[in-house]
Amino acid sequence: MDARSRWDGSQGAGGGASPRPTARLPAPAPDIGGRRLPRLRLPLIGRRLRVPAIVVGGLLLVSLFALPERIQLWPTMPLGKSVVDAWIPFLPWTVWVYVSEYLFLILAIWFSPDDRRRSDCAYGLVLAAIIGLVIFTLLPTSVMRESPDPDGVTGFLWRCLFALDTTGNALPSLHVANTCLAAIALAARRGLWRVAVVAWAALIMLSTLTTKQHYAVDVAGGLVLAAICFVAVRFGVEYRRLEGFFGR
Repeated sequence: MDARSRWDGSQGAGGGASPRPTARLPAPAPDIGGRRLPRLRLPLIGRRLRVPAIVVGGLLLVSLFALPERIQLWPTMPLGKSVVDAWIPFLPWTVWVYVSEYLFLILAIWFSPDDRRRSDCAYGLVLAAIIGLVIFTLLPTSVMRESPDPDGVTGFLWRCLFALDTTGNALPSLHVANTCLAAIALAARRGLWRVAVVAWAALIMLSTLTTKQHYAVDVAGGLVLAAICFVAVRFGVEYRRLEGFFGR
């Protein structure tokens, strides 16, 4: 298949005087029994929408993340440690890997190889946050936090994390779900870029355990949530290109 026809927003080779080919939007939903499956129509996030997507999307994710603690309907249920959690040591310095997830998400929006994957990632992150909002409101869960050394730059980072973080959002791990969705978009690139993305994503997910911000069951829940969101967006969303300046 011609690469120019696979995804909307893909770029042709070269950059000279030759006109850029018109990319096709994703194919419509398949028919079942002669009836077309319904899809949600959403704006395609092109290159010129990257900054608005990062800013507006980031604010939306932060709001959805913080809201459950204010509207919790039930007391937070503490989770118990598994054998895996007891075996994995607490490594305070891995908090740097843990917080690198936020940069990872920004890079996923900025460097996705095409508009379709960028849009899938952005809307998948929002869907994961909405599902997390429902779960953490109806069934809040928590883990036992460690007490890292508050001194030094790493200690300062821990204090910032505890100040901004909320309790009651352990299972599923949004940290893991978001990292997976971003990795899917970025891993579409080839070569060393793909290797670096997979390695970075794996380290972020591992850091949720070494910082004791999550337990192993939370990681498993995050993987399931990522799979649900990926499938829902990939097969349940139909994109439309915006007209005018932001439609490119």
